[in-house]
Amino acid sequence: MTDTAAPTTLTASPIPRHLVCFAHGKESGPWGIKITRLAQTATRRGFDVVSPDYSHTPDPRARLSQLLALRPCAQRALVLVGSSMGGWVSAMACGHLKPNALLLLAPALYFPGYDEPAPIPPQLSCVIHGWDDDIVPVERAIRYAGAHRVPLHVLDSGHGLNDRLAAIETLFDQLLQRAQLDAAYRASHYKIESEIDLILKVDIADAAIDAKLRERGGVRESWALLSACNPASIPLSVEENGQRHAALIAAVNAAGLRHLPAIANDPDREWPDEPGLLLCDPPPGFAEQLGRDFGQNAVLIGTLGAAVELRWL
Repeated sequence: MTDTAAPTTLTASPIPRHLVCFAHGKESGPWGIKITRLAQTATRRGFDVVSPDYSHTPDPRARLSQLLALRPCAQRALVLVGSSMGGWVSAMACGHLKPNALLLLAPALYFPGYDEPAPIPPQLSCVIHGWDDDIVPVERAIRYAGAHRVPLHVLDSGHGLNDRLAAIETLFDQLLQRAQLDAAYRASHYKIESEIDLILKVDIADAAIDAKLRERGGVRESWALLSACNPASIPLSVEENGQRHAALIAAVNAAGLRHLPAIANDPDREWPDEPGLLLCDPPPGFAEQLGRDFGQNAVLIGTLGAAVELRWL
């Protein structure tokens, strides 16, 4: 665990594989009850943790500047966690730090003087608040969650939430698991195994790849890539995955969609190769529903001229 007080960069040291960066509240410190417990959860899940000390200033903008100057990053998964004023800091930092996941605990949002709209949070975000919070009204969390379609858990508790640590730990551990999967999806190479022979990557737009998909793959406007293997990221046998892949092909053929064979490959070999399909110009929502039908966590969505999107289901 690291306690960083001065705004020095965290990237001077070796970059951790997975990292959780905490932001404490206005009156608390970097290693309060909640952060200490959640840091233990993160460590068990294989994350490094850092909790900067912001107690030298009550100014939320100064705290945000300190966090951005630290530039926390990870080789794979970066998760931001903020409590109370630290929730505002973590929410506002998302636009610059681009975390894989975000957890806000009783976030002090929409207060006079620092009430500007927060950046769009990552798909994997969670807000936890107390019904009886007398410092940050629960309506603030409801407003943020509604604006960004973020899961909101309102607990029978007050602002501190320390009496609901077991529930918070469970939700946090689930978020960390999904953040690791999110990072694995984003690190993977998606090879289209056909005569066009190309590799897709999440968050990347490539005009040359778009040209191949259009001219040789038959894509007019959009595509989607999904697998039927290893539902919920639970490994199955080669035989079971083969049967599921055949069922996926049958479902796509029944819908009359052109498709190309694909392989998802993790360069670090943490996950085995998975066969899948690239669907050419599927109807809106078709790939997402098919992914749900086959128990998948996410699908890739592509539009010619735009970056490849990882869409969680």
